[in-house]
Amino acid sequence: MRSHSAFRSSWGDWMGFVEFLEKLGGKTVETVEKPLRRVPRGGKVVQDRLRKLKEIQLQRSERESLLEEEREKVIEEVLEWRKQEISRPFSDRLADAMLKYFRGPISALTDSIKGLDYDLYRASMFVSKERYVAQMLVVAIISGFFGFVFAYLAYMPLETSFLIGLLGFMGGFFYMRQYPKIVWRKRVTEVERTLPYALRHMASLLSAGVGIEEAMLSVAKADYGVLSEEFELILRDMRTGASFEEALQKFEEKMASDNVSRVVKQILRAVKFGGNLSDILYKMAEDFSFEYRMKLVEYVQKVNGVSFVYMFMTIVMPTMLVVGILAASIMERQLIFDVQTMALILLFGFPAMSLIIINMIKKAEPR
Repeated sequence: MRSHSAFRSSWGDWMGFVEFLEKLGGKTVETVEKPLRRVPRGGKVVQDRLRKLKEIQLQRSERESLLEEEREKVIEEVLEWRKQEISRPFSDRLADAMLKYFRGPISALTDSIKGLDYDLYRASMFVSKERYVAQMLVVAIISGFFGFVFAYLAYMPLETSFLIGLLGFMGGFFYMRQYPKIVWRKRVTEVERTLPYALRHMASLLSAGVGIEEAMLSVAKADYGVLSEEFELILRDMRTGASFEEALQKFEEKMASDNVSRVVKQILRAVKFGGNLSDILYKMAEDFSFEYRMKLVEYVQKVNGVSFVYMFMTIVMPTMLVVGILAASIMERQLIFDVQTMALILLFGFPAMSLIIINMIKKAEPR
């Protein structure tokens, strides 16, 4: 009986030990499985954070690239501005400086000059009156300075040098005052020269059924120089609210040319009362061409007469002058003219007269 009870007690102890091991194993498995269940969740959080980190890095790189592009664009704009500033004439930059520091006196001088705005408008010089007056003063100052320096280097007295500098200042100022008129005359001459070709262009389009405004637009886009620019201004006036008649009359007043007035009147008459405008323009183009040929014949006749005077003044007169001075010097046994005076006459006097004759011939050339 004692052995049986001892066996039962040992068996009970063994079973208790087994239950303890089972509980210990269950706790161990539960403890091991808990981290394994949390690993997927923790991995997803890490992936999300990595993805957000990559997105932040991409946004940062994009922001840095945008900043770099903006920086390069600013640098390019600065370089372009510097190129444009350097390419501008020195007189324009001086005019801006004078207008910046002496705006009051320049404004007062601008108000005293009458008709300057109209001359600038006719010359299509799109610049303000004050800025142009500043340019006039800059050119006058430069002319006066170089006049004074030239006279001083020529060993002239100081008073004479100042007088020549003053004359240079006045000459530069009055030349700049007349410069818009010179530009306007050149533009009118260019318009009259290309007018027959433009009229034929318009006539061919009108005969093909194109409207007058479309024909003028075609001329504006073509390569007719100043006339294309003026036609573009006419169309711009029409786009801004002016009528066709008002735009053409404005062009007529601006040019103040007989040929332009004839063309404008014929176009307005044909548009208002009807008529074959293409035939009218063809006829006017032929008339202008015939007038040009007649002027060319007259010009050739004038050149034939002036060429004799030009040859006499550039070849015969210098030779006769030198021979006469040498003969008179031999008879007087001394030079009647000093060497400096002779050099000035031969090097500057006769070439200046030749340039004057050439300029007269050039101005008389028909356009």
